[in-house]
Amino acid sequence: MNTHQGTEVNHITDIIQVMNSGIDFYAKAQEKIEDPAIGALFQRMIDARKVSVERLQPYAINEKGEREDGSSFAIEARRAYTALLTTFSSNNDSIYVKELEEVEDKTLAEIKSAMDKPQPADCEAALAKTLLTMQSCHAEMSRMQKN
Repeated sequence: MNTHQGTEVNHITDIIQVMNSGIDFYAKAQEKIEDPAIGALFQRMIDARKVSVERLQPYAINEKGEREDGSSFAIEARRAYTALLTTFSSNNDSIYVKELEEVEDKTLAEIKSAMDKPQPADCEAALAKTLLTMQSCHAEMSRMQKN
């Protein structure tokens, strides 16, 4: 049953799955990096994702009838790949930053995909706000990757 302006929401659970995987990935990376500035950056990314997930949860409930607490296989696979790379690398911090910037790319792609689908007006507004938040996160990760 849809409660948001008579229109079904689309693709919201996929976004939340990608964000949940990103939260987990950032938390695991945070445990392994050495640079405190990168650790602080990762915490900002975690916090932004948590806020965005909560903003979108009412629409996920609308989409599938319950909260979305799952994760995305694509992000889980990237985390495994990164773990393997860091095993053989002396500069783990830069690998985490590079891989997490790719996670930000995936997150933006999922949000844009949802915005291309018909959504209730309030869901569109939540997606637009989430897109701005994630674009800011992506820009910050890109700056960190260049340094």
